[in-house]
Amino acid sequence: MAGTDTSVERRRVLVAEDDLASGESLRRELVRLGHQPVGPAPDAATAMDLAVRLAPDIALVSIPFPDVAAGVALGKALAGRGIPVVFVAASRDGESLAALAEARPYGLLLKPLDPYQLAVSLEGALRLRAEEQLADRCRDLSESERRFRAVFEQAGIGVNRQTPDGRYLEVNERFARMVGRPALELVGRAHADISHPDEREGDRTALAGLLAGREDSVVREKRYLRPDGTEVWARVNVTAVRDPEGRPECLLAVAEDITDRRRTETELNNQLSFQRSLMDAAVNPIYVQDPAGHYVSLNRAFETFLGVSIQSALGLTAREIFSEEVGEFLAEKDREILETDGVQQFEIALENASGRERHLVLNRARFDDAEGRPQGIVGVATDVTDSKRVEKDLRDEQEVLRRILTGVQAGIFIIDPKTRIIEDVNPVAEELCGQSREQLLGKSCGVIDWSDQGGRRITACVLAERNLVNEEMRLTRPDGRTVPIIKTVVAAMRRGKLKLFEIVFDISERKTLERQLAVAQKLESVGELAAGIAHEINTPTQYIGDNLHFLSTAFAGLAAALEKTTALAGELARTAGDAEAATAIEAARREADVDFLLDEAPRALEQSVEGVARVTAIVSAMKKFSHPGGEDKVAVDINAAVENTVIVAKNEWKYVADLSLDLDRTLPPVFCLPGDFNQVLLNILVNAAHAIADKVKGTAEKGVITIRTEADGEFLKLTVADTGAGIPEANRRKIFDPFFTTKEVGKGTGQGLAITHNIVVSKHGGSIDFDSEAGRGTTFVVRVPFGGGEGDGTAGLAAGEEPL
Repeated sequence: MAGTDTSVERRRVLVAEDDLASGESLRRELVRLGHQPVGPAPDAATAMDLAVRLAPDIALVSIPFPDVAAGVALGKALAGRGIPVVFVAASRDGESLAALAEARPYGLLLKPLDPYQLAVSLEGALRLRAEEQLADRCRDLSESERRFRAVFEQAGIGVNRQTPDGRYLEVNERFARMVGRPALELVGRAHADISHPDEREGDRTALAGLLAGREDSVVREKRYLRPDGTEVWARVNVTAVRDPEGRPECLLAVAEDITDRRRTETELNNQLSFQRSLMDAAVNPIYVQDPAGHYVSLNRAFETFLGVSIQSALGLTAREIFSEEVGEFLAEKDREILETDGVQQFEIALENASGRERHLVLNRARFDDAEGRPQGIVGVATDVTDSKRVEKDLRDEQEVLRRILTGVQAGIFIIDPKTRIIEDVNPVAEELCGQSREQLLGKSCGVIDWSDQGGRRITACVLAERNLVNEEMRLTRPDGRTVPIIKTVVAAMRRGKLKLFEIVFDISERKTLERQLAVAQKLESVGELAAGIAHEINTPTQYIGDNLHFLSTAFAGLAAALEKTTALAGELARTAGDAEAATAIEAARREADVDFLLDEAPRALEQSVEGVARVTAIVSAMKKFSHPGGEDKVAVDINAAVENTVIVAKNEWKYVADLSLDLDRTLPPVFCLPGDFNQVLLNILVNAAHAIADKVKGTAEKGVITIRTEADGEFLKLTVADTGAGIPEANRRKIFDPFFTTKEVGKGTGQGLAITHNIVVSKHGGSIDFDSEAGRGTTFVVRVPFGGGEGDGTAGLAAGEEPL
């Protein structure tokens, strides 16, 4: 082979050779043979990188690389990427050659390389790889044919192949059953032989366009004739299978039986015709509109009312037929019913064909398709103009009574005394019991949850068994809220029949005022008691404190004088040589335990001073808490209020929890009612302590209460977090309700958080929220405006005056 063989196809050959000179020699030989060398790659990583990026057709791997095992591993990795590998071995060692043969390469050459053997080995390896790929493609083609045949025979719809002129080559069993003929009978027959005569011209036209290449496929709904004369409707999709030059080889048709669907469509058309006749026979105007508001059907009565023909009104909207205002009103009603479904009824005033205003009551309903998507609205109009005149006087009388009852906020329940069924309620009653009129009508009066003042549920309809006049009860709403009420029952005639009228008043505000008055009186009593205690304690406490300070100062001077005297006496005794005197002085100090007294007496005096200071602080906090101010809002140092409350309530929390204060000392004063705000702090803090006590009961553990103050825009944000048991999910909607408590009898009245909510929300225009997790604790968040404007008590605060 003196020159390059140009008949050899140029291939990319990866060279993996760790010897640079050998690799370069092999690269030149490959170029001479007409191949495109890739590399040489001096190591396995470089070889794999070249294989990934350049996708060589074949690889020559030199052995060793750097040893036999590494070369074999590289060969297997390349083979895993579909690259045939030829090993080039430098050694004829039998063990090495056996290891290479076990890797099943496409060839094995020995160094030094013979160019002819190299060319033959490469060509043989490539041919072997091509034969393997051809075998794989043949297997894939066979599998594809098998799958096609399985689909053809087992398809749930009819499938057939036809010649370009429309003769059946093969049909599946489903198609044969659909047209009522054996499959073998259909083979060779023309498609037109089994088609309905009325379909043949359409088939020819569609087939001509398909064969001419104007269409890729043709879809038609057509009829076949069975041998017994029955018609079969099918939806047929025909596709032309073409050769590489684009000439049609055969036709592939898929047919779906739609006979039932066509029959349903026919029945539906018949029903529509009947409905059309029924609509025209109705005396009330009836219409159908699509979701966009266009009228798609009107009856004769609507045509007469409008004074226009049905055809001219179809496709128009209410805005185009009536006025802009009426159109907008009806469009809004359309949106409402399309979004909410159900039946809609409302009254509207429209002008008829003669220009007279008529009052119509429209009853409308949405209709949907099988998937529940809105398809339009059906409406029936009833002319109520004449009846409205008769009803006007009655409405005027009822309006007077309604205004009276609404003005006094009386809830009215009308009960049948025999059946004890609720026949009617007014809006105030709906709001009061938390149930709509529709939910109450037709139900027993026992459906309303009444209880006496002690909280015992009243199961029977007491109102139907005895007369009631201004009797206090409690009403529990479905949302769990308890409402205190006063109830009176009177008997009266209604529409010629005796009925019981239950008149109910909500007395929540009155009860709230009573609770607040009781709390205020209690605080006033506590305040008076605290003032007396403070007066009685302050004077002796001051004496004790002053004397302790005097003793501390005097003892310090006395101790210094004693030390100097003792030192001087000892010095004189030693100077005079009187050893007995010196010994006597030292014995007297030991006997009096002077060193101990000098060390411990100052500490005892210091602890006594601290104790007196704590007594003074507690008394001061009680005075501030119990006598916070008057009934006007004033500037309050919230941080000081928190600290005072913590001191006052210490006995509640110190045994069960550690308390942490995180107070923003830069906060401006808050204009509030000091006494009420102290009550809010106390109620939340005591509740937190009780929650932790319930959790740690019977253990030596203590919880944590964290109180934080910070600014939140124009609001003060007060956060009280505890690590107690948390609030159960079922109780979270009720905790601010009056009388609601989970504590044992005698330990809770259910008023604390109700009062707290009223103070924060009603009196200070703030909010109170909470976040609770069962077993982990609860966090209450109170927000109140800082205030400072007119009505906040700032007018009386002189410049530079400190807040309370």
